[in-house]
Amino acid sequence: MTRLAITPRSFRTVPGRHSALLADAGIEVRYPSLERILTEAEMIELVRGCDGLIVGLDPVTARVLEAGPLRVVVKYGSGLDNIDLEAARVRQVEVRTTPGANSQAVAELTIGLLFALARHLVAHHLDAQRGTWTRRIGRELAGRRLGVIGYGQIGRRVASLGLAVGMEVVAHDPYVERADVPLVDLAALIESADAVSLHVPLTPETRHLVDATFLGRMRRGAWLVNTARGGLVDLAALAEALVDGHLGGAAIDDFEEPPPPESTLWQLPNFIASPHAGATTVEAVERTGVAAVEAALSVLARAGGGSPMPTAANPPNREAQA
Repeated sequence: MTRLAITPRSFRTVPGRHSALLADAGIEVRYPSLERILTEAEMIELVRGCDGLIVGLDPVTARVLEAGPLRVVVKYGSGLDNIDLEAARVRQVEVRTTPGANSQAVAELTIGLLFALARHLVAHHLDAQRGTWTRRIGRELAGRRLGVIGYGQIGRRVASLGLAVGMEVVAHDPYVERADVPLVDLAALIESADAVSLHVPLTPETRHLVDATFLGRMRRGAWLVNTARGGLVDLAALAEALVDGHLGGAAIDDFEEPPPPESTLWQLPNFIASPHAGATTVEAVERTGVAAVEAALSVLARAGGGSPMPTAANPPNREAQA
């Protein structure tokens, strides 16, 4: 019997058409028993004997690929930094993504976090909860400049929502030639934007893209929102920029490692943390789940698996096919 392992918690806890597709497929489904990101060893045990994998943020290494042995890996989302693409290419494991399925959800959270920073929503709630009812002076988003770094499907939707609330929007993406907003170089964006929003993948080139130098070039009082990958931001540099008042506020939806309890960030009223919740809406879960199941089934339905079809994730290993 064909077996499919599925790790994302939202996939199995939010009902929808994705669950019905699996039920109708007649394949054995395997879920983890742990409610957290799995380790490599735990992933190996989960996928052992499986033909396919739908994965969230859990590591997909060469050893995990071999444990199946897997024929297909579908990322429940778009970021591929947790998947060893070279190991998949060599082993002719097809890697798919679900592009665009969670774009609206992530974009809405991005703008929501920006509103929260501009109007001190979290600090106001905590003050009211303590009975102090302190009113902090906020700022309106209309008329402010929003700089979008990364103009893919999520970045485009963030730009559209920013325009809808009256913001001036510019974007930077070296891989995009045409956009619905002005494209500017990175330096110009950093130095002119009242708010900067990150929407790029985590790669060796983008790791700690936002460092002390980047933050120092931002306008005094500007906001930073990151709903992409935690590794894009140097948290130590971020804390310094928030403490000295150069940065007006920051909202982070993903962390490589959560700040420890003693971190200065937790003491700051202009810092908002979110538990990688960008894609967790009922609608996004169903869209992403359906896309992931359909992608996995389309590969597993091929007799014997065959060679991987060319995809943006892992073009075929031409040496292996020669």
